[in-house]
Amino acid sequence: MKQNKEILLHEILEQAQEYKTEGPRIKFLKKHDTYALRTVLQLAFNKSIELDFPTGAPPYTPSEAPAGLEPTRLKNTLKSLGNCVKGNSIAGYKKEKIFIGILEAINANDAKIIIAAKDKTLDNLYSKITSSLVEKTFPTLVN
Repeated sequence: MKQNKEILLHEILEQAQEYKTEGPRIKFLKKHDTYALRTVLQLAFNKSIELDFPTGAPPYTPSEAPAGLEPTRLKNTLKSLGNCVKGNSIAGYKKEKIFIGILEAINANDAKIIIAAKDKTLDNLYSKITSSLVEKTFPTLVN
């Protein structure tokens, strides 16, 4: 029987982190290429993309739902992150409400990744997921 369990973002990054060398890590990331993965890696490593928030986590309540049973899948919430970029005309409190809504609706571990990507510190969580690796894996994301 085929299982349809969707691998979560933090599971992809944790598994990629386990590879000892860059080649298998790149191959693994390409195999698990998703809109969510690309969006988060672009947010984390593309210097021209900035969310309109201070560094650190906003006041939010992480989801306590078991992995895979969150209210919303990450891929379904990421499009609204576009409303939170610097220079967007949406009011700051609305941006914060959107961002907190995303963080509270998704897996708690994925929420930590979104915050780290926003702060450009994803490589602090996953030392082997670097700008150089992302550029080699998905060349158009970082430039």
